[in-house]
Amino acid sequence: MNRKWIISAFTASMLLLAAPVYAAQPEDAAQDKRVEDHGHHHGMHGKDREAHRLEKLRYMADYFGIKTEGKSAEQLKTELEAAKQKDKAKWEAFKTEHKAKLLEHLREKAKENGIATEGKTAEQLREELHKLHRMHHKSGAQPEPQRDVKQG
Repeated sequence: MNRKWIISAFTASMLLLAAPVYAAQPEDAAQDKRVEDHGHHHGMHGKDREAHRLEKLRYMADYFGIKTEGKSAEQLKTELEAAKQKDKAKWEAFKTEHKAKLLEHLREKAKENGIATEGKTAEQLREELHKLHRMHHKSGAQPEPQRDVKQG
Protein backbone atom coordinates (compact mmCIF):
# COMPACT_ATOMS: atom_id res chain seq x y z
CA MET A 1 0.00 0.00 0.00
CA ASN A 2 2.73 2.45 1.00
CA ARG A 3 4.81 1.62 -2.08
CA LYS A 4 1.88 2.28 -4.40
CA TRP A 5 1.22 5.62 -2.68
CA ILE A 6 4.85 6.69 -3.13
CA ILE A 7 4.82 5.76 -6.82
CA SER A 8 1.50 7.55 -7.33
CA ALA A 9 2.74 10.66 -5.51
CA PHE A 10 5.94 10.73 -7.55
CA THR A 11 4.10 10.21 -10.83
CA ALA A 12 1.66 12.99 -9.97
CA SER A 13 4.49 15.37 -9.11
CA MET A 14 6.28 14.55 -12.37
CA LEU A 15 3.10 15.23 -14.32
CA LEU A 16 2.59 18.52 -12.52
CA LEU A 17 6.13 19.51 -13.39
CA ALA A 18 5.37 18.88 -17.02
CA ALA A 19 2.06 20.78 -17.04
CA PRO A 20 2.04 23.36 -19.86
CA VAL A 21 2.06 27.00 -18.91
CA TYR A 22 1.80 29.60 -21.65
CA ALA A 23 4.07 32.64 -21.65
CA ALA A 24 3.00 35.93 -23.19
CA GLN A 25 3.86 36.05 -26.91
CA PRO A 26 3.05 38.27 -29.87
CA GLU A 27 -0.51 37.45 -31.02
CA ASP A 28 0.32 36.01 -34.45
CA ALA A 29 2.95 33.62 -33.07
CA ALA A 30 0.85 32.91 -29.98
CA GLN A 31 -2.00 31.40 -31.98
CA ASP A 32 0.33 28.96 -33.75
CA LYS A 33 2.05 28.08 -30.48
CA ARG A 34 -1.29 27.48 -28.73
CA VAL A 35 -2.35 25.03 -31.42
CA GLU A 36 0.96 23.16 -31.15
CA ASP A 37 1.10 23.08 -27.34
CA HIS A 38 -2.55 22.53 -26.53
CA GLY A 39 -2.40 18.74 -26.52
CA HIS A 40 1.13 18.52 -25.14
CA HIS A 41 0.22 16.37 -22.15
CA HIS A 42 -3.54 16.54 -22.11
CA GLY A 43 -3.83 14.54 -25.30
CA MET A 44 -1.03 12.08 -24.64
CA HIS A 45 -2.06 8.62 -25.78
CA GLY A 46 -0.51 5.26 -26.56
CA LYS A 47 3.08 5.51 -27.74
CA ASP A 48 3.53 9.09 -26.51
CA ARG A 49 2.38 8.19 -23.00
CA GLU A 50 4.63 5.14 -22.87
CA ALA A 51 7.61 7.11 -24.18
CA HIS A 52 7.02 9.80 -21.54
CA ARG A 53 6.70 7.16 -18.81
CA LEU A 54 9.93 5.49 -19.94
CA GLU A 55 11.70 8.86 -19.98
CA LYS A 56 10.66 9.50 -16.36
CA LEU A 57 11.76 6.03 -15.28
CA ARG A 58 15.13 6.49 -16.99
CA TYR A 59 15.60 9.83 -15.22
CA MET A 60 14.99 8.19 -11.85
CA ALA A 61 17.16 5.19 -12.74
CA ASP A 62 20.06 7.48 -13.65
CA TYR A 63 19.79 9.12 -10.24
CA PHE A 64 20.02 5.70 -8.56
CA GLY A 65 22.86 4.53 -10.82
CA ILE A 66 20.76 1.90 -12.57
CA LYS A 67 21.71 1.11 -16.17
CA THR A 68 18.77 1.71 -18.50
CA GLU A 69 19.98 0.50 -21.89
CA GLY A 70 17.74 -2.18 -23.39
CA LYS A 71 15.39 -2.35 -20.39
CA SER A 72 11.62 -2.11 -20.54
CA ALA A 73 9.57 0.22 -18.38
CA GLU A 74 8.50 -2.70 -16.20
CA GLN A 75 12.10 -3.83 -15.65
CA LEU A 76 13.12 -0.31 -14.69
CA LYS A 77 10.13 0.04 -12.40
CA THR A 78 11.03 -3.20 -10.60
CA GLU A 79 14.68 -2.19 -10.21
CA LEU A 80 13.71 1.27 -8.97
CA GLU A 81 11.40 -0.22 -6.35
CA ALA A 82 14.26 -2.39 -5.11
CA ALA A 83 16.64 0.59 -5.05
CA LYS A 84 14.12 2.70 -3.10
CA GLN A 85 13.69 -0.02 -0.49
CA LYS A 86 17.44 -0.61 -0.27
CA ASP A 87 18.42 3.06 0.11
CA LYS A 88 15.51 4.99 1.60
CA ALA A 89 17.73 7.99 2.43
CA LYS A 90 18.67 8.33 -1.25
CA TRP A 91 14.99 8.12 -2.22
CA GLU A 92 14.18 10.92 0.25
CA ALA A 93 17.07 12.98 -1.16
CA PHE A 94 15.73 12.40 -4.68
CA LYS A 95 12.26 13.61 -3.68
CA THR A 96 13.71 16.69 -1.96
CA GLU A 97 15.85 17.51 -5.00
CA HIS A 98 12.86 16.99 -7.30
CA LYS A 99 10.68 19.31 -5.20
CA ALA A 100 13.39 21.99 -5.31
CA LYS A 101 13.64 21.69 -9.11
CA LEU A 102 9.86 21.88 -9.39
CA LEU A 103 9.73 25.02 -7.25
CA GLU A 104 12.48 26.67 -9.32
CA HIS A 105 10.66 25.76 -12.55
CA LEU A 106 7.42 27.25 -11.22
CA ARG A 107 9.24 30.41 -10.12
CA GLU A 108 10.71 30.85 -13.59
CA LYS A 109 7.32 30.38 -15.27
CA ALA A 110 5.67 32.76 -12.79
CA LYS A 111 8.30 35.45 -13.41
CA GLU A 112 7.87 35.05 -17.17
CA ASN A 113 4.18 35.77 -16.64
CA GLY A 114 4.68 38.72 -14.29
CA ILE A 115 3.62 36.89 -11.14
CA ALA A 116 5.40 37.76 -7.89
CA THR A 117 7.16 34.71 -6.43
CA GLU A 118 8.61 35.86 -3.13
CA GLY A 119 7.45 33.79 -0.17
CA LYS A 120 5.10 31.61 -2.24
CA THR A 121 4.97 27.83 -2.11
CA ALA A 122 4.98 25.58 -5.15
CA GLU A 123 1.26 24.99 -4.69
CA GLN A 124 0.50 28.73 -4.57
CA LEU A 125 2.55 29.38 -7.71
CA ARG A 126 0.97 26.44 -9.51
CA GLU A 127 -2.50 27.71 -8.66
CA GLU A 128 -1.72 31.24 -9.87
CA LEU A 129 -0.26 29.90 -13.12
CA HIS A 130 -3.27 27.64 -13.68
CA LYS A 131 -5.59 30.56 -12.94
CA LEU A 132 -3.75 32.71 -15.48
CA HIS A 133 -3.82 29.86 -18.01
CA ARG A 134 -7.57 29.29 -17.51
CA MET A 135 -8.25 33.02 -17.85
CA HIS A 136 -6.15 33.16 -21.02
CA HIS A 137 -7.73 30.02 -22.45
CA LYS A 138 -11.30 31.21 -21.83
CA SER A 139 -10.81 34.70 -23.25
CA GLY A 140 -8.64 33.70 -26.20
CA ALA A 141 -6.73 36.96 -25.69
CA GLN A 142 -3.29 37.61 -24.29
CA PRO A 143 -3.42 38.27 -20.54
CA GLU A 144 -1.65 41.32 -19.22
CA PRO A 145 1.23 40.29 -16.98
CA GLN A 146 0.71 41.04 -13.30
CA ARG A 147 3.05 43.62 -11.88
CA ASP A 148 5.61 42.49 -9.33
CA VAL A 149 4.73 45.09 -6.72
CA LYS A 150 6.06 44.78 -3.23
CA GLN A 151 3.83 46.04 -0.48
CA GLY A 152 5.47 47.94 2.24
